[in-house]
Amino acid sequence: MQSDISGLPGLPGLPGSDHPGTGPVVEPLLDGLLADGVRTDAAGRYTREAADQSLVAHRDHRRAWYGDLVGALRVPVPATEDVIYALHASDAGLPLVLVARPTADGDDMALLEELRRARFQLLDNHRVELTGVELPLAGAGAGSPADRARIMLDSLDFTVPAWFSFPAEPGWDEAFAVLAEDGAESVALALPEPADAAGAAGVAEAMRVLIDRDLPYAITSGISGLVTDANGFGLLNALGATRAALNGAEAGEMAVILAETRIEPLAAAVRRMSEADAATVRAFLPVLVPPSIRETIAALEAEGLIEPDAA
Repeated sequence: MQSDISGLPGLPGLPGSDHPGTGPVVEPLLDGLLADGVRTDAAGRYTREAADQSLVAHRDHRRAWYGDLVGALRVPVPATEDVIYALHASDAGLPLVLVARPTADGDDMALLEELRRARFQLLDNHRVELTGVELPLAGAGAGSPADRARIMLDSLDFTVPAWFSFPAEPGWDEAFAVLAEDGAESVALALPEPADAAGAAGVAEAMRVLIDRDLPYAITSGISGLVTDANGFGLLNALGATRAALNGAEAGEMAVILAETRIEPLAAAVRRMSEADAATVRAFLPVLVPPSIRETIAALEAEGLIEPDAA
C-alpha cells in the first residue's frame, strides 16, 4: 500500500520528501541497481553446490519481470572455478564482477596475482562477461592507504573498471584523492552494522567526500532493507542521501537522511525524481547489494514504487 505523508515534514536537503506523489519511480533510478553474489555453504565455504545454487537464483532473477533491476553477479575470487563449472551452455555473456579478499598477510601483490589468475580462468569464455573487479584498499597491507592506492594503481593491468573497497567512515580522504587523480576507478563502500547516528554521520562524510571528488561508489554491504533500522541502512536512504548531496546538501543533512526510519518521506523523494535526476544519482551510486533481491523487490512492489508492467 502506498504511504501518505500529507501534513508530515519532509527531510532537509532532500527534494520532494514533503510531497507524497503517486505511482512507480522512473525506470533509470533502479535499472541494474541490485547485485547479488555467490553464496557459501553452511560452513562458510565456497563449494560447487553453493555456486550452482547461486547461479540458479541469479538466472531466475534475470528472467523475472524485474530482471532489468538486476546487476552483475559478484564472484569472490576463491569461487571462480566453482562458478565456471556451474555455468550452463545457455548462459551467454552473463555479467560478472570478480571480488578479491585481503590475503592473510596483507600482501597486495599476492592479492593482485590471485585476481589475475581468476580473470585468466574466465578469458575466452563466451558464457560470461567480466564487467569489473573489486579489491580491498583498506586492509592490512603495509603503508598508508594513499601509498597503497598509488602502488595498486601502478600495478593494475585490467581492462575492466576497478572498484576499491573501503569501510564507509571518515579518514580515507588521501586515498580517495589518489583514486580521483587516476580518474578511471571507483569505490565500494561497506556500511557499518548496526546502523546508528554515529555510523550515519561517518557514512555521510565519506559519501560527501566521494561526490566532491567525482568518485562513484557502490554499496556492497550494510543495507538491511528499504529503510534504515537497527540492523542496517536502507536502500531508499542511500538513494536519498546521494540525491541530496548532488543537490548541495552537506554531510549533516545527509546523515539525517541516512538515519531516517520513516518510509514516507524517502518514498516520496524517489517518486518525485525526474529521469534526469535519477540518471545523475545512479552515475554516483550504480550498484547496491541488498540482503535479498527477492525480498527487496517484494518491498518495493508493496510500496507501489515498482510495478510489473513498469519495471
